[in-house]
Amino acid sequence: MTRPPLGRGSRSSAETRYRELRHLAFQAAQDDLAAAGGNAELRAIDATALTAFGTWPARRVAWPWPDMAADWRRGHPDRFELAVWSGDALCALALGRPSPGASHMALYFMEGSPDPGHPLRRKVATVVITALRAYAIALGKGELRLVDPLPEVIPFYCSPAMGFELVRPRMEAPYCRRSI
Repeated sequence: MTRPPLGRGSRSSAETRYRELRHLAFQAAQDDLAAAGGNAELRAIDATALTAFGTWPARRVAWPWPDMAADWRRGHPDRFELAVWSGDALCALALGRPSPGASHMALYFMEGSPDPGHPLRRKVATVVITALRAYAIALGKGELRLVDPLPEVIPFYCSPAMGFELVRPRMEAPYCRRSI
């Protein structure tokens, strides 16, 4: 994957460069997932995704995805924004952003469809983390962080299959970390 030049320029040119970089990272992640037998399409959070999200039934969290996606677009041209699809089914949404420098790529929000029959049930975290890792590598980051995870999913993230470890900083939210 060739990284677009990240020299100085306008906000619009930064947005274009990072959009292209996300697209390339998502393509690489889709290829990795397909090689492992997965069937996910990775896209930006767009109007189609937000419309599909609006049909989700009762949810575990009440994150306002349309507002969050708009806020992150305004404030973070280098953001990680992801809508995970399988066919016509929206299976997950996720938002994150890189740290300054080479430290880490942080995932702040991830929500899978509450539909128990969606095609990627129990695979959403793996798909999102595969895409997060591909984007982190493209940006030259050294680790992944899942910031302030729900307590009930920490054992899953810290399992040998996922490979994260829990960190509890004194004055910050806990996070799960994994080296790339």
